[in-house]
Amino acid sequence: MPEAVAFRRQQEVTVRVDRLSYGGRGVGRVDGYVVFVPDTAPGDVVRARLVKVKRNYAEAALVEVVEPSPARAAPPCPYFGPCGGCLWQHIPYAAQAAAKEAIVRESLAHLAGLRDLPVHPVVAADDPWYYRNKMEFTFAPDGLLGLHRRGAFDRIVGIESCLLQSPLTTALLGEVREFVTAHGLTCYNPRTHAGLLRHLVVREGKQTGEFMVAIITSAGEFPQAREFAGLLASGHPEIASVLWGVNPSLGDAVTPERVEVLHGRPFIQERLGGLTFRIGLETFFQTNTAQAEKMVASVRAAAALAGTGPVVDLYCGVGTFALLLARGAASVHGIEVVPAAVEAARENARLNGITNAEFEVGDARRGLPALIERIGRPDLLLLDPPRSGAGERVMRRVVEAAPRRAIYVSCNPTTLAPDLRVLVNAGYAITSVQPLDLFPQTYHVECVVALEAPPALPVPS
Repeated sequence: MPEAVAFRRQQEVTVRVDRLSYGGRGVGRVDGYVVFVPDTAPGDVVRARLVKVKRNYAEAALVEVVEPSPARAAPPCPYFGPCGGCLWQHIPYAAQAAAKEAIVRESLAHLAGLRDLPVHPVVAADDPWYYRNKMEFTFAPDGLLGLHRRGAFDRIVGIESCLLQSPLTTALLGEVREFVTAHGLTCYNPRTHAGLLRHLVVREGKQTGEFMVAIITSAGEFPQAREFAGLLASGHPEIASVLWGVNPSLGDAVTPERVEVLHGRPFIQERLGGLTFRIGLETFFQTNTAQAEKMVASVRAAAALAGTGPVVDLYCGVGTFALLLARGAASVHGIEVVPAAVEAARENARLNGITNAEFEVGDARRGLPALIERIGRPDLLLLDPPRSGAGERVMRRVVEAAPRRAIYVSCNPTTLAPDLRVLVNAGYAITSVQPLDLFPQTYHVECVVALEAPPALPVPS
């Protein structure tokens, strides 16, 4: 193996990029030594400056593209580069999809030794633009309204439009900016914590046409709130909800302590898989509705339910997968640690007339054994954990539950791999790995993995 001692920080090297990695960077080798370089495409020959040198690899900054790859495109967005939203606009979409399939294969093989798996081609998006149903914008102290600059929590790229959002969202950006200027409103400074306006959130029901607009402020006075809501609602009948959220904390997350309805209702509605879901300001819902429909189809096909046994949904959120599988199951049981999400799941069940679903607040590791003791062996256990994965302790609980089949829905192949290894070590067979692209122009990739239990797996009594 090449040793890093041959290289040093700030050294410039010439690299031919072979592939793309999870995280978005290109990967090449210099005399066999692995170098990661951002803003590159497979086939590029680049000059790069080493900024971090390890024994087995180095991280580098791009200096120049010496020979551009044929697999390189002109980014259509004027904010590409400084804006941290998209990292792959310089790569044609077909090449993005191919890279994501390769990333899934590499992650499973390299991180968990899982090779020769039935990995299907990526389910690509029909339209890789204008797909996002949620956008979170940030106000900067100087009055800019936009998205975070790449790698900087306290710096904003002011934008007038975004190629991932709907035209109405673009129009709303301009109207909000004009309102702020006309009323001389101050914007929050994350370093001094002075200023009023913090975030603007726009959510859209792609199937229903409903919009939500939320203005998030610090704890200061906002006497113009009703006027703000009236201006937006009067000009756009699609807006079903205007909210004012107050976040007095020092953190930058959009987690208001208090929310007031300024217009309409506290939620919008969206259709997915033939069901209707209520989406509040903080509700987790897949950001790409069109691709989420394809994910639902993939999950339903993998589940192949016959209506004879119970289904368990770990990390059930607002009940999306549990409710979408309910009609094919004897019963569905969701476990979720966030109480508000559990209440939303129950409301979504009522909204859709589903009576064989129950949801409970609980930690996945502690809640699953108690649930299995009550309902017995599940016909299917589905888990859709956060980006950090489920972890070994939860996966051991899944093995102890002994589901006849399991479906793992993942948004991070690097945490999916070790979690799957626990199931495979217990005898589960991976029957299908279906990658899906829910985030075109980025490196993110979702996976729906189906597994079958071994015949001799110990069954809980």
